[in-house]
Amino acid sequence: MKSAAAWLTETCGKSTPVMVAYPLSFDWMWIYWYFMKFAGMSPFGHSRCMDIKTLYAAKAKVPIGWATKRQMPKELRSTLRHSHHALDDALEQAELFQNLMTWRP
Repeated sequence: MKSAAAWLTETCGKSTPVMVAYPLSFDWMWIYWYFMKFAGMSPFGHSRCMDIKTLYAAKAKVPIGWATKRQMPKELRSTLRHSHHALDDALEQAELFQNLMTWRP
């Protein structure tokens, strides 16, 4: 975790790292705990995070309960398969986030 924190800090340079996930609440508790337990600090601080589900709900103007991947327009969804393998899922979420950030509903 110390190496991961150093990599994030180095990669971000003068920018501040922000953790992005779908759903954030599940991933955040584990990532934050692991950084604190094994690195003594989190490169994301205690709250620099963004939930893709909430971002979609706000941009699409739908209730959070309707902010599911199945209900998102096809052009937003990732072309990558959600395999429950950490790297695969991170890439899938990154593509979804990128699509959502440029999406103009």
